[in-house]
Amino acid sequence: AGANTVIIPAAGTVTRPGTGHVIGNLQKNVAVSAGTISRSFEIGDAAGYSPVQVDFTSVATAGNLVAKATALEHPDVANSLIDSTQNVNRYWTLTNTGIVFSDYSATATYASGDIDSGADPVTFGIGKADACDGALQNCTWTYPTVVGTPTTTSAQVSGMTGFSHFVVGRK
Repeated sequence: AGANTVIIPAAGTVTRPGTGHVIGNLQKNVAVSAGTISRSFEIGDAAGYSPVQVDFTSVATAGNLVAKATALEHPDVANSLIDSTQNVNRYWTLTNTGIVFSDYSATATYASGDIDSGADPVTFGIGKADACDGALQNCTWTYPTVVGTPTTTSAQVSGMTGFSHFVVGRK
């Protein structure tokens, strides 16, 4: 997709044959729901598959969510509490268009080869970069609640109320 966006309409579905995934932006509709509603984003880059799943507690107004995985250190990670030598060498970007919701949890999945050598994934947290400038610098960093114990292939956080960039690593 590159700089373009693959858009899945409200009634659309994605079937992932074999190892396929979207390299770039993937947009999915999120419907109104009084209960939990989940959206999985089949994204990654040329090096591999690194999907993200978002679970909304409830949604009052439908809208769209765009997800993208980038196989680099986040440009502002040095200003976060995430150790750039003990992290996953990629970040995820989630962008909301119109969804009104209570809160959500997110699970980021990555290849074990994305983890810095010597890093212990069970010590990982997730840093959320908000209000970054155009160069993704000078962000306001927060650290959502980790759910369970991160593994060599995924980490989950909960209780979030806004979307932005996410970095996984030791805090």
